[in-house]
Amino acid sequence: MTIEEVLRQVQTYAPGADTQLITDAYMYAAFHHRGQVRKNGEDYLVHPLNVAYILAEIRMDVETIAVGLMHDTIEDTQATAEEIGKRFGASIAEMVEGVTKLSKLAYKGKLEEQAENFRKLVLAFGKDIRVIIVKCADRLHNMRTLQFQRPDKQTRIARETLDIYAPLTHRLGLELMKRELEDLSFRYLHPTEYAELDAAIQLDEVERGEYVAATKALIEDTLSSRGMECRVTGRVKHLYSIWRKLQRTGKDLSELYDLLAFRVIVPERDSCYVALGFVHSSFFPVATRMKDYIAMPKQNGYQSLHTTVVGPDGREIEIQFRTEAMDRVADTGIAAHWRYKNGRLSVSNGELAELARLRGFIQMARDIEDPADFLEAARSDLSATIHVFTPRKDVILLPEGSTALDFAYHVHTEVGNRAVGVKVNGRLVPFRSTVKTGDTVEVMTRGDAKPSREWLEWAHSHRALEKIRKRLRETLSEHSVALGREILEGALRKAGATLKRVQADKEVGARLAEAGFEDIDALAERVVAGGISPTEAARILSPPPETPPPPPSAFQSLIQRVRKQADNAIVVSGETDILVDYARCCRPMKGESIVGYITRGRGLSIHKSECPQVKGLDQERFVSVSWDVGAKTLHQSVLRLVLEDRPGILAAITGVCSTAKVNLWKADVRQDEDDRAVCDLGVSVHDVGELDGLVRKLRSVRGVVAVDRAVAI
Repeated sequence: MTIEEVLRQVQTYAPGADTQLITDAYMYAAFHHRGQVRKNGEDYLVHPLNVAYILAEIRMDVETIAVGLMHDTIEDTQATAEEIGKRFGASIAEMVEGVTKLSKLAYKGKLEEQAENFRKLVLAFGKDIRVIIVKCADRLHNMRTLQFQRPDKQTRIARETLDIYAPLTHRLGLELMKRELEDLSFRYLHPTEYAELDAAIQLDEVERGEYVAATKALIEDTLSSRGMECRVTGRVKHLYSIWRKLQRTGKDLSELYDLLAFRVIVPERDSCYVALGFVHSSFFPVATRMKDYIAMPKQNGYQSLHTTVVGPDGREIEIQFRTEAMDRVADTGIAAHWRYKNGRLSVSNGELAELARLRGFIQMARDIEDPADFLEAARSDLSATIHVFTPRKDVILLPEGSTALDFAYHVHTEVGNRAVGVKVNGRLVPFRSTVKTGDTVEVMTRGDAKPSREWLEWAHSHRALEKIRKRLRETLSEHSVALGREILEGALRKAGATLKRVQADKEVGARLAEAGFEDIDALAERVVAGGISPTEAARILSPPPETPPPPPSAFQSLIQRVRKQADNAIVVSGETDILVDYARCCRPMKGESIVGYITRGRGLSIHKSECPQVKGLDQERFVSVSWDVGAKTLHQSVLRLVLEDRPGILAAITGVCSTAKVNLWKADVRQDEDDRAVCDLGVSVHDVGELDGLVRKLRSVRGVVAVDRAVAI
């Protein structure tokens, strides 16, 4: 491959184009790649030349071809983006940098590196979509020379190509590139199946060529005899698509008849439908095999009428009807929309983004923070095949299997967050209802509505799932901040300050920034998460005075003694002055294993660790809690005693409690169906050990049948 071949290819579709930029880019790349060789021993410059030629084959503009020549200079040479910007302009420098891998960053593994690289790529083509076209061309030439890589690397690169780059080229409408990427990936991922299928196709190549020529002539005669101007082409479908169909249907190659596809190119859009009618009158159409992509274009702008008919010798053949303009878009996608002006090819980036319909995809790269999650979401999003309508008949593209909830989040994040109901084709349906192509979906919203955790089970697309998780995290953060502020208030009071006084301090912002916190709320969240102790956080907000404080007054001492007598028995992140609520479902008591749960509106709720209610709660809302060993807190509990009907038994029970120095606050007695007495005895104890000791003593009283701890009070 030479630079002259690249320039000649550009002249085939843009005669007289200003190609000096391409020549200058070639000289720059040749200088910086001098002395470098590829794994196959070739001069490294062969690779960027091939990338540039691939871009010229799909009729790209001179700037993009220049970027193709220089795309590896920043990554593999001493060239810099600043240098390229000064010499070739900021636009080209940004594109070259957009293609450059994040090789200087440390990653945990190949998957994370791959995911973050791809995320950067998507964000880059949010600024200029030509970046992704250069990257796809780069990947195509690397796939053509993949035989020189290690087997494990061949498999990894082929899998990434099939999962990401082939769907991307399809989304961009670069069908010729997509087919080659799929076939090359197929060759390395399934070498045995590839070789067998390729040999079988080659075996009948001559006979199939004769059949294509005869059928092509028959279609031309059918239409020209009706006075239609047309051009007909025929081809064998590419190997990967044939293999996928074999896998999907479970058939052998000998049983698969529609291996051939024919194109009928006509002058005008309306002629597509006329030609379809004439073909159906001459060939028997296969029921349910017609698709109208003219009325409903694919997500990449592809338009065509598809039908399958029974052709000569009873073989099924696919025929596509389209105009010349539709045909150019089918092969080169968005590149078909380049316009030739003043010696250069150009089109606005906004028009390109709209043509490619990738705006939502770009936004997803911004919304999903975790690279691995984004990579998985990208794979799902790139396979979108469902066309669903809004009430205004706007088309929303969704992945297969999407639900009504996915639709809401694809329309807009806030539409999803505030959704309270949904109608599909005019009927109210649950959020989890699956939608299909052609459905009209209407979402009803309310300003104060919020998503719930069960929505994570109802959404299908990664885009919707990530938006739901983000809103749930924000809601949890609000509760965490409230609890954290309460903890900080207690810690500050011990230091002789208050949160209100701290917030009025002009220096508090600087102290927080120095400690690495954006604001007080961020500090409060870190306290709840256990990342910093309340005492340390209080020091950040209100540093201790340089001189010791004066001794407390008699009044302050009195207040402190009263406060200590009312100490909470619960320690939250090292702090004891937190308002808590003991769960009524399990009535935890000091000495028992406990967990804390941030409730909605009732502060911190304390449960026994083994409480059945805990298992169904949101795990992200739990905080670490423990009992304050030094606190002297009384717990009210109820013991249920089953008693024999004998004189003096109640006196014996109250005597045991008195001897144990346990206060009684309740004694309800009733008769059960077996004529035995049931006594609900309310006792006040310091911990579970004291309660267990009392139970043992009560069970030893004559006439006491059973003693159990009751939950309800």
